[in-house]
Amino acid sequence: MVTPPGAAAPVIKGISLAIDAGTTLAVIGPSAAGKSTLARAILGVYKPIAGTIRLDGAELDQWDRVALGQHIGYLPQDVELFDGTVLRNIARMADADPDMVFEAAKLAGCHEMILRLPQGYDTQLVGNALSAGQRQRIGLARALYGGPQLIVLDEPNSNLDQDGEAALATTLADLKRAGRTVVVITHRKNILNLADKILLIGEGQIAMYGARDKVLAALTQAAEQQAANAPRGPVAVPLRPAGGAPG
Repeated sequence: MVTPPGAAAPVIKGISLAIDAGTTLAVIGPSAAGKSTLARAILGVYKPIAGTIRLDGAELDQWDRVALGQHIGYLPQDVELFDGTVLRNIARMADADPDMVFEAAKLAGCHEMILRLPQGYDTQLVGNALSAGQRQRIGLARALYGGPQLIVLDEPNSNLDQDGEAALATTLADLKRAGRTVVVITHRKNILNLADKILLIGEGQIAMYGARDKVLAALTQAAEQQAANAPRGPVAVPLRPAGGAPG
């Protein structure tokens, strides 16, 4: 169970699953179902009040925080960029080998976009009017910097245009080929099609979990059943022919 700071009751109430290395897991569900809370719990930002979260068999509390940070990448819903250059933002504000930054940006599909900025990677982000989509793509590069093995992406395509969507799909396919473990929170079908497994959360609990095709088929069947059982609206029956006079 996980209770975020300020919450009166647990938001995650009972989720038990194992994510195999190299798996892409899509997490879906309605608003306030607990998806972002689960993401932050996986990252160790929120500590469970009951149960444990383990990475490579060790509880998160047993990991050195600096070492843990090197193995995990995170893209939050609201991307916050810091005062400094694009290069330092991608490098998580640390001194870094530029080649590692370029590698992360290329994997995120935003290298060419960055080169088109006024000073490229040396562009200062203070007062620079980047679009929400540009910020999100730079945030994705930051999440991928250093080659983390576990990557958690919270609505990574919420602000992307068509080109950004295509770049993200390529990124996810490349991460799968590289054997990285990805947890992606999304509502969009094109991302679901790239997942190995899907987790549907409802009210902080598992509503459905399994292989992608099996879960998608079950969701489609449930939607069709719901539509078939939906009450029909009233049918208007005319009392006289259109344009006719009362009898």
